[in-house]
Amino acid sequence: MSPRDSSSGALTQLTRTPGILAAFALVLLAFGGFSLLLPVVPLAVVRGGGSEFVAGATTGVFMTITVVFQLLTPRITAAIGYRWVLGIGSAMLGLPSGLLALFDSSFAVLAVSGVRGAGFGMMTVAGSALVAELAPPGMLGRATSLIGLAIGISEALFLPAGLWTLDAFGLPTVAWSATAFGAVGLFAAARLPRVYPTPPEPSERSVMSSGQVFVLLVGPFLVMLAVSLPYGAAASFLSPALDEIIQGSGAVVAGVGLGLLGAGVIVGRTFAGLISDRQGPGAMVWPGLGLAAIGMAGIAVMVSMAVNPWWFLVPTIVFGLGFGAVQNDALVGSFERMPRSRLGTASASWNISFDTGTGLGSIVMGGLAGFGYVVLFAVAAGIVLIVGGPASVYARRTRPPRELPQPDSGD
Repeated sequence: MSPRDSSSGALTQLTRTPGILAAFALVLLAFGGFSLLLPVVPLAVVRGGGSEFVAGATTGVFMTITVVFQLLTPRITAAIGYRWVLGIGSAMLGLPSGLLALFDSSFAVLAVSGVRGAGFGMMTVAGSALVAELAPPGMLGRATSLIGLAIGISEALFLPAGLWTLDAFGLPTVAWSATAFGAVGLFAAARLPRVYPTPPEPSERSVMSSGQVFVLLVGPFLVMLAVSLPYGAAASFLSPALDEIIQGSGAVVAGVGLGLLGAGVIVGRTFAGLISDRQGPGAMVWPGLGLAAIGMAGIAVMVSMAVNPWWFLVPTIVFGLGFGAVQNDALVGSFERMPRSRLGTASASWNISFDTGTGLGSIVMGGLAGFGYVVLFAVAAGIVLIVGGPASVYARRTRPPRELPQPDSGD
């Protein structure tokens, strides 16, 4: 049997595993609803007369509550199982979205964002963990890649779709579309098998103190934070920045740019994964940080020059390539540092760093937007290097002396 036939057979076996396609659909819908509204809500706030700080706070509140519920979800899942957690998460993320079209007060928008963040936190943790539970022996790597594909498709398609729909049909259409995503997610959740988390097997190596876990994971955590913070800034403020250049019509260009950013992430993650398999994790951290910093700096320069908005596609793609490369190496590096029974801890750390950075990028950069969008994106470029550089050095120095047991990828 050729390698291609083997890969095709493995993919067929994976997709026929009960619950895998439903889990794939749930992740696709969750990130689809998230991506639809991520750049839309801040832009709608600014266009409605709200401040940049409030605009950034919508994403910041969303991500803050997301992180809180990511910490709580493992215990909730152990009590009620994946089907209920993902059904409740889908309802909380999607169904309240339509209310954004009915209320225009800052408090109401922030409240709806908080409820949606709770649902997103439950779905991100439980969705990935469920796939790991359902994956056939030797196919954990392929199963997690399938989830990565769902996330990449969602971001590449629905980040631009949300902004395009906003300009073409208005906020109500975008908001109620996100509600529809949540409703469909309830049907996908109903098709899941009744699965509960598998208790970790006790072993000497799995008994690690909180201090040891912190020392091993803080490096990859900060590296990921260094690039997810600028990502939050781009997602929330690229559209308002372009609005200033082309007088209220920046959403279309920004939407295309964010879609290409998502495509760049897929390419960056895929390439970094190939390099990681050959050279070990960490080889693409510095190139990724460099590309991410160049992308943010490029946006700042173009804002200062008020160039043709379509030129902004170039630095957003560059940032996406670097963002994707760092994502992959930070995740693999986190897994490398934990024993098999603590892989869930490594995954949670990575997800929290991603969402914390995205939220901080919206809140902190929202405060800086008062000094101008050039300052905002220039500071974002600096954060990539000032935070990411030392963190990557620390991560290399705290790498375990030998590789810890890893899940079988089936290769």
